[in-house]
Amino acid sequence: MSQRRRATRGMQRGRLLPEMQQWRRGWHRLLYLGLGLLTVWLCMVLPLRPGWGQAMNPAAQVQQGIDRYRQGDYLGAIALWEAVRDTYRQQPNPAHEVILTENLARARQAIGQQTDALSLWQTAGNTYRQLAAQQPNRAVDYAARWGRSLTEQAQIYNRIGQYRKAVALLCGEEPRSAKGGCGEESAVAIAQHTADHRGEAAAWGSLGQAHRLMGNDDSSKAALDRALSLARTLDDRTLVAATYSNLGALKTRQAVVRYRQANSAEPLGDVQRANRLRDEGRSLDQAALQDFQQSLDLATQSTERLRALLDAIPAYDRTGNVAAAQNARQSVKALLNQLPTSQDTLLAALDWVRLLMPASPQQPIARSQCLTAAANSGVNSGANFGLNSGANTGANSRTNPGANDDAKEMLNSIANSAEKLGDRRSLSFALGELGHWYECQKEYQKALDVTQDARLAAEYEYDSRYLWEWQTGRILQAQGQTTEAIAAYERAIATLEIIRDDILVANRDIQFDFRDSIDPVYRELVALRLKQGKPSELLPPASTDRPDTLSRALGTLDSLKLAELQNYFGDDCVLTSRNVDLTVAQKLLTEGDRTAVISTVVLDDRTAVLLTLPNGDRQYEWINTDRQTLRDEINAYRRGLEVDFRAYDPQPAQRLYDQIIRPFEALFQQQQVETLAFVQDDILRSVPMSALHDGTQFLIQKYAIAYTPSLQLTSPAPLDRGNLRALAAGLTDASPPDSEAGGFSPLFYVSEELDAILAELPRSRTLTGSAFRLDNLTQTLFSNDFPILHIATHGIFGTEAEDTFLVTADPPENKLTLNQLDRLLRGVDPSRPVQLLSLTACTTAVGDDRAALGLAGVAAQAGVRSVLASLWFVNDAATSDLIKGFYADLKNPDLSKAKALQQAQIQLIESGGKFARPAYWAPFILVGNWL
Repeated sequence: MSQRRRATRGMQRGRLLPEMQQWRRGWHRLLYLGLGLLTVWLCMVLPLRPGWGQAMNPAAQVQQGIDRYRQGDYLGAIALWEAVRDTYRQQPNPAHEVILTENLARARQAIGQQTDALSLWQTAGNTYRQLAAQQPNRAVDYAARWGRSLTEQAQIYNRIGQYRKAVALLCGEEPRSAKGGCGEESAVAIAQHTADHRGEAAAWGSLGQAHRLMGNDDSSKAALDRALSLARTLDDRTLVAATYSNLGALKTRQAVVRYRQANSAEPLGDVQRANRLRDEGRSLDQAALQDFQQSLDLATQSTERLRALLDAIPAYDRTGNVAAAQNARQSVKALLNQLPTSQDTLLAALDWVRLLMPASPQQPIARSQCLTAAANSGVNSGANFGLNSGANTGANSRTNPGANDDAKEMLNSIANSAEKLGDRRSLSFALGELGHWYECQKEYQKALDVTQDARLAAEYEYDSRYLWEWQTGRILQAQGQTTEAIAAYERAIATLEIIRDDILVANRDIQFDFRDSIDPVYRELVALRLKQGKPSELLPPASTDRPDTLSRALGTLDSLKLAELQNYFGDDCVLTSRNVDLTVAQKLLTEGDRTAVISTVVLDDRTAVLLTLPNGDRQYEWINTDRQTLRDEINAYRRGLEVDFRAYDPQPAQRLYDQIIRPFEALFQQQQVETLAFVQDDILRSVPMSALHDGTQFLIQKYAIAYTPSLQLTSPAPLDRGNLRALAAGLTDASPPDSEAGGFSPLFYVSEELDAILAELPRSRTLTGSAFRLDNLTQTLFSNDFPILHIATHGIFGTEAEDTFLVTADPPENKLTLNQLDRLLRGVDPSRPVQLLSLTACTTAVGDDRAALGLAGVAAQAGVRSVLASLWFVNDAATSDLIKGFYADLKNPDLSKAKALQQAQIQLIESGGKFARPAYWAPFILVGNWL
């Protein structure tokens, strides 16, 4: 899976998953060259020893295979070795056959047959394990080879994006590896037990790569440091060079994260943070370049230099080192012409195409585009081109009339080479890019034909097949064939559903350009389906056996919400796709307080608002405002809400009310709707709907309001009102300014807030001051039955899940991360789970819709039914009053949780004091189950 993304990321808008490209950075090269070629030479010559069967002269055939392998004739080598293998099966000799199995595995890898290669390495590993048990005098040697075979298997898992499997083979379960020890039958442990230092170095290096690809920077750095230490002790230039290359790749990945965080911070007005993050990114890029140079100085093989140079080019671009970037591009071209054709070199050639468009801090992963060539690349005609259907980045580009023909010629050449090699994966990508080339030229029929060839070449390679199905849909839509286009989009999403658990959690720090690579597939399909429908038309309840256009659009939108959350959290355990249970959904809509669900989907040119009523009737309307204008309006609305020192201006709230609520008011009245549940999209996630204004009163004064990231993730079970007790913890002391949390002031009204909870729920317990630590939270929560966990502390919800934390008294970090909170809540006895999680004094930045994803998804991620939280920091005295009212009303079995919050907010509105302003009550939202 990841292999394709490495080769083609960024070559067309949304079609490439760039972070997945990193499978080829370094440690496969280390194994292939450091262990691989060395083992090829040492092991392949073994069959030349006398005493083997003479009938078919296997030694001569093995040598012929070696010669063909060295010449790049991998298919010829495979044919010869398979024939010899058949001979061994007739005259069993496990010790000789296993060596041939290894060689076949390497040859299969070279032509891209990773599944076959994995099976062969598994066979080799099992054979070595058996031989170690059967031949005590050679047990250590065979055990060491078994360990190396595990590392080879892990490398393939890294290639195809199954990083957890790679980690398990290399070091066992992660909790053990985190403590510094590895499982007894892992590659690391076996190498240590057999004193195979070179094998151990390779295993640590592969482990570092796997952790890097999962976004586990600390674990990656620790493993790579151990690999480097061993490699230096061995004085092995190949190992040291490969390790430096991998350390450089880790730093460039971290640099990309910093640049993207800076780009997110800048539009929010946080210029100081944006500048600091860009400086950090530049420093990381410069440190990475030093590592790449170390690797180049030590490299003894052309393939080693090729990878280091390719990895260095974006860092050269981002740091403004134009001359070095030009030289690297020229060197890569020369190396590609020297090396034999293999899957590695074919994908490197496609990589090289992408890298012709310079990267920049504003666009840290290089983007190219249709019809525009990369300028100042220093590459001769015949390769100076770029492909992308996205927007022009403006990064040193110029029009080159000959670039398109050059691109076409190069892609055809790669496709022909891949076909001769028998590498269907590289063939698929070359043809897919060629199909996109024709799409850019508006030669739609040719584009369709070539794209279909790419799809056929992909076959069971789902991660690439969905790209070509999506491309087919775009081409058909461009030709006005909407029905056929929808069918192609449906195939693309069906394919995505097969592999989503793997690709959405990979490299989640960078988010692998989710908004370019996955998000548009769903949104474009929703847009196509809605354009087939009729706005303002009231449709009857959906039928499960004959879904209509609107129900299909809602289903696609729900799948998008699941994908967004899974991508944000990087979790494939909880946030997995489930079929919508219509009876559960109907129960949520009708039970108790008659709920209408309002879903939104923000498109480039307008926004759809989709309504589902308690009786199942459905309708949708368009907000005819483009995405950027809507973002500006929403951000202005929120900034106005947060102001607590001047009179509130309801005009922005009224405009939004007219767009989102007013078209459906008559339907609400007809069906006696009492609660509105919002499934929000994009920027709409970052603002409260409760403060929308009809010109007379706020929306919360008319309806109880709740939010859910997805109906599929919303449990219909109501809160057990007969067992209302809470574990209430809060920050009553300031966090140290030098802590990782950054220094937060104490919340002076927390004690009052917690006392109010004790007064309303007498069987509750509190943790304050130095007792507000994770270990105390864990022990108290696990040893008691607390349906409610209330945490009154500063909380930051960031663009990335790793930037999200709650402030605690835990030194030195003083942070409770979202992942730690998740593990805490999942560890609770499932027979008495936490049903309601309250997080007060939390904040998300204005305009940061990804941060709002964290707040919206924390309920689903942690497995609790409901979350009460705030969108921005609120005066803690007002918070104390609101929380007291909420828990008092929560005891009333006739009030849902949404209505209990509604009553508490109305009390502040009607108080007549300063707390009546939206700044004090509007940020509190209820996420998840609202009953």
